[in-house]
Amino acid sequence: MPLINLPLLHRLVTELDLLADGPEAVRRREDLHYTLCVATGVREPEQALSRARALLAARDEASMAAA
Repeated sequence: MPLINLPLLHRLVTELDLLADGPEAVRRREDLHYTLCVATGVREPEQALSRARALLAARDEASMAAA
């Protein structure tokens, strides 16, 4: 299991969500997907994004429960 860096995942997911369409965005989206795959240990970009969102949601739930 890879070491999960939640702040990095948050930054990557946020950037993907805010990325506009356009020719320069295609390459950036590929780079972000690749980094998400490496960071989550998942090979498929959409699965890596889903995994990242799930990890971030679990972190948020844990923070809310601790408060």
